[in-house]
Order: sequence, then C-alpha cells, then structure tokens
Amino acid sequence: MAIAVNRRLPRNFHKTFIPERQYIHALLRYAAAGKSGDYKQISTDTGIPTGESSGKAPAILDFCRGMGLVKLTGLERSAIKRPELTPFGRAVFLEDTYLKESITQWIAHFNLCGPITGAEIWYQVFVNGMVNLGTSFTRQKLEEYISLALKIQGSKLIGPLIRMYEDDAAFRTCGVLTEIANVVERKAAPIEDEYGIAYGAWLMQLMTDHFPKTAQVTVTELDVKAGWRSIPGWNVAQGQRVLELVERKGIIVVDRLMEPWILRKASDASSLWGKVYDDLI
Repeated sequence: MAIAVNRRLPRNFHKTFIPERQYIHALLRYAAAGKSGDYKQISTDTGIPTGESSGKAPAILDFCRGMGLVKLTGLERSAIKRPELTPFGRAVFLEDTYLKESITQWIAHFNLCGPITGAEIWYQVFVNGMVNLGTSFTRQKLEEYISLALKIQGSKLIGPLIRMYEDDAAFRTCGVLTEIANVVERKAAPIEDEYGIAYGAWLMQLMTDHFPKTAQVTVTELDVKAGWRSIPGWNVAQGQRVLELVERKGIIVVDRLMEPWILRKASDASSLWGKVYDDLI
C-alpha cells in the first residue's frame, strides 16, 4: 500500500486571519464559475481584501483547500490559481453556501485537521494533541505543546486557532474551542441522527484517501492513520455510537465479531457528499 504524502498547510499559512464565512462563500462562487487568476485578480473578482503584497485572498484560498472545499488544478507553484469545487465543496455551495449549518462547519473542521491535506497546527492539536492536551487546557499549555510538537521556539504560535471558533463571522456555530479565563475547552462533535450521512461520507473519504486499495479496515488502523475518533474528540463509546448511526444509514458494515472491529465500505464517498443535507430538519 502506498504511503500517503503529507501535504498539510504550513504553520503560518493563515497570516493570522480567521476563515470568515462570507469570504469562503465568495471563493466557492469563484470556483463554481470556473474562474482562475492570480491573488490580485481573485481579490478583485471576489471582494476578498488583499494588499499589494499580501492580504486575505491567499489565506482564504488555503483555508478552503484545507477544509476540503476546493482543490487547485494546474501547476502547483503557478501564480495563476484555478480552484475547483470538491464533491463536499459542491454540496456546500448548493445547500449551505454561507456555511451556516453546524454540520458544514464540523466537516470543514474535520478536514482542516486531516493528516494529509489539513493544516499543520490543527493536525498537531486535534490529532496528536488529544492525549497530551485532553479536553481542557490553558493557553500557555497549548502554546508550549505546539512549540514542542513543531520544534519551534517563540510566542504567538496559536494564531487564529481559537478565535475562529469564537467568532460569529467564522465557525462559532460549531464552537469546537472556547476560551474563558485563559482556559480553553474542547467540545466533541455532536452525535445526532441528522448528521449520520455527513459523518458517513467523511469516514468513506478517509478510507478512500488512506486505504485506497482495500475495502475494509479496522477501527484502530483508521484512527491511527486518519484520526477518525481523535479529530471529532469521540471516546470509544461515542465512536461506537457513531458507527452504529452510520451503519443504520447503509453506508458501512461493521464486523463486531473481530477485535478490533472491522469496517467495510457499503457506499462510495463521491456519491454521499451530495446527500449530506438530506436528513437535516
């Protein structure tokens, strides 16, 4: 089996900007229209602010990539950027274009934490940091952990990591992180029936991306490679509830006779993304 290549966004890709949903919407419209251009042209066409040499346009484009909403076509290092909607991005553009729904924000957050194409800080905190940080920690402990994980000395390493989940303009609806009196609390993803298809699509995508040549994988392997329990913050019992929920949707088959449990694909991620909003009330 081929080893997945780490293409995570670098530590400071965001330039301290938070992912404002109005600008994500503008970028999705740009991609849906099949447009391409350099950052200045993208800024002009979308209204995403940018300066002579820097601005929000590069950060928003990278946030959209890390969230699994768009992918870039053409030469990777070209100044001309042509974003293309992913199946998830197309579903969001058609059904929740301003990312107002909690489940949209949760799935985008999951993707941003991903080991392959997420963002480095988010990966370190939500995947590797689950054991080291737990669900409640001080800002200082978070800063020290990031410094140690990335082998970088300095302050302000956290960037917009906490702010994006506290700002109404960004991802406060899912509110993964909240800070009160210098203590940061991490919230686990909610387990609701109407989220079952979305969670199933995400699980199928993880199996496809990390285990492309096999139709089955153990729950342990999938967490070690892809963080399917670590990223949402589910404990073992919660993870089992999610699997039962997704199985009821006909998306996976769970073999509970083996230990650890084995997951078998019963659906295809590309066809599921278009259905993630079907069960929303």
